[in-house]
Amino acid sequence: MTKSDVPRRFRGVMERRGWLGQTPVLLGVSGGSDSMSLLCLFSQLYEPSQLIVVHMDHGIRGASCGDGEFVKKRCAELSVRCVIERRSVSELSRKGESEEAAGRRLRYELYEETAQRFGCRLAALGHTRDDLAENALMNMARGCGLWGVAGMPERRGMYIRPLLSFRREELRDFLRAQGWSWVEDETNALNIYRRNRVRNEVMPLLAREVNPGVVEHLASLAEEAQLWRKMQEDHAAALCREVSLPRRGWPCLSLSKLRRVHEFQRRELLRFAGRRLGLTALTRPRIEELDRLMCRSGRFVFQWGSEVDVEAGGGMLCWHPAAEKRLEALQLSLGETARWGGWKVSLRLKGASAEADFGLRCPLDEARPVVLQKNTEKYDVATSFFPVISQENVFRAEKKQNRWEILYHSVKYNVVAQVVLSPLVGRWRESLWN
Repeated sequence: MTKSDVPRRFRGVMERRGWLGQTPVLLGVSGGSDSMSLLCLFSQLYEPSQLIVVHMDHGIRGASCGDGEFVKKRCAELSVRCVIERRSVSELSRKGESEEAAGRRLRYELYEETAQRFGCRLAALGHTRDDLAENALMNMARGCGLWGVAGMPERRGMYIRPLLSFRREELRDFLRAQGWSWVEDETNALNIYRRNRVRNEVMPLLAREVNPGVVEHLASLAEEAQLWRKMQEDHAAALCREVSLPRRGWPCLSLSKLRRVHEFQRRELLRFAGRRLGLTALTRPRIEELDRLMCRSGRFVFQWGSEVDVEAGGGMLCWHPAAEKRLEALQLSLGETARWGGWKVSLRLKGASAEADFGLRCPLDEARPVVLQKNTEKYDVATSFFPVISQENVFRAEKKQNRWEILYHSVKYNVVAQVVLSPLVGRWRESLWN
């Protein structure tokens, strides 16, 4: 294989997947060899005006700001637009969230915001065949089902991974031949992260002691699992249509029909429902636990993550927002948006243009925020539950399409602010079964 073979193979991937020509394209570029290969290859296929490079300075290490300057300089040489933002992982991580998970979440939030801003149809990521193999191995070690063996897909939504058929070292050889350099993240050599330990210790050990082709074999296994996953997704969707009950809003399934289905299909159906709701994937033991509960008679409530419950009763298995929870107070200033429990909350100026310096503390005056259930079935998507922010009086949110709004008045400035609460896990629609 020659170095010049890489661009030809890359173009072939883009053409076969139907990605070539969809513009503009967002490129996630950290400055490392994988993402710089992505930038180099895309710059040979696209006009500079068709590319948007996004780099996030996570603030984890002191040299990270230099990575941004490195990426910015290369983009300037290519005349490619470059968006660089600093989002401190240590400051913005959530309770119980690892540094890795927080960095990933913040990075994807930046990608989505930038893609919306520039109208990008695709967002390309620089994951390689080595990443695919490592991801499959880590998922298996954590106790995934067959779905997890498939690892990272080539496409999910707007995100594409066109380098999954390329090894990391061949891409570095390609960059060297092109006269391109990259930055080395010194934390990659530190085995403080699980992925680093797998990359630096486990994979070399397997290659040395078991099979030198372990990366290729694991990656090929993941690709076979992806074919199975696509087939299983179609089967699960068809099964969901068969066992779903005619109830609008969040999904509700017939327990009697579910119990007649083979246990393997039941468990895949549960995973499918979680994916369609955008929920965190459950481990195999947790899925098995839910399946066992589902096959027993009687009522139960199963907590799927922190924001959604799965409840059985009356012959039905239903997903719905966790019915009531205490949330920490959230300090929100005018124009800001933040996550609050299962809601995305934004504070906007409404009704007057006067400058105001007030903010909103949710819950107001340290009161207790709850989510109350309405005694009716006529409402759609996530509206069987609505937010109530308590003060001395109760502020009830007004329904506006798929969100709730509360008006908050500032006497001092004679302006009205609008508090908008949009459900984060309220994306289920009946059409998703189809």
